[in-house]
Amino acid sequence: MNSDVESQQKLSEELERERRRLMLLAYRMTGSWTDAEDVVQTAVAECLGAPVKVQNLAGWLTRVTVRRSIDALRSRIRQPNYVGLWLPEPLVVEKDGPFHRLEESMALSTAFLVLAESLTPPQRAVVMLRTLGYVHAEIADALQISIVASRQHHSRAIRILGEVNGRRIENDPGLGLRSSDGQAREETRTAEDLLIAYLDAARLGDVQSLIVILHEQVIAYQDGGGKVSAALRALLGPSNVARFTTGVARLHLGQRSARPVTVGGTPGVLLSLTETRHVISVQIRDGLIYRLFDVCNPEKHGTLSRLPVAL
Repeated sequence: MNSDVESQQKLSEELERERRRLMLLAYRMTGSWTDAEDVVQTAVAECLGAPVKVQNLAGWLTRVTVRRSIDALRSRIRQPNYVGLWLPEPLVVEKDGPFHRLEESMALSTAFLVLAESLTPPQRAVVMLRTLGYVHAEIADALQISIVASRQHHSRAIRILGEVNGRRIENDPGLGLRSSDGQAREETRTAEDLLIAYLDAARLGDVQSLIVILHEQVIAYQDGGGKVSAALRALLGPSNVARFTTGVARLHLGQRSARPVTVGGTPGVLLSLTETRHVISVQIRDGLIYRLFDVCNPEKHGTLSRLPVAL
């Protein structure tokens, strides 16, 4: 009996050590921290309830987490009455926080997760796992498909992502995918500098200074979910984005604060305007802000409670 208790305790400890990796995997798959928690909890419960001892625990957990994430994606029916634009739930941590290892921040950016919404669940799984360094034999085993099917899913997904992104994803460092340490640091500095310039220009109501740092094909997205005031459609072009930004800033004079954070492994800002919090992140292209993402729906701010001090 003591041996059974000890074995169960050891298994629980091993599962806890795996939890962070599994959470990030499930989040990449679903784009929702809430869904990721449910997926991982299900995987852990299945492991604890397995009739025989699980061999190769890490591999088994990866397979189950990916499969349950696919189930979650297939069963998730976007609310037909969702108000305005939909963005993934942002994964927000303190600046220079847990994502200190480059490989941990792969494929977590809002920009990439938005693109991933254009894929089928199996395609998304293959792309995510390939991005994380898994080979097609491992992916085929995880998804219970053939290696040929895995390669086909990957090929089609890469083509779709390139078409939606307007550039092959492997040639777009702004997505936060695999890159060298040096390149990653340079991309981070560029994004941080642009975010500072963006906030300064907005604070000063300087439309022209905003236009200068915005890509000619910039698009800004706001997700308020009908819970707070937000743009119901995407804002297209530097002039529209700049004028909207300065207009909003004027409404909150003296009632705003900004805090640098990490959003999905990339630089971001937690902006407080009166009583509304905005999680802002960007996609950089050609040294300018190409995509601007603002999640102000409070129902998608679950990870903000993990910050040391809330705004």
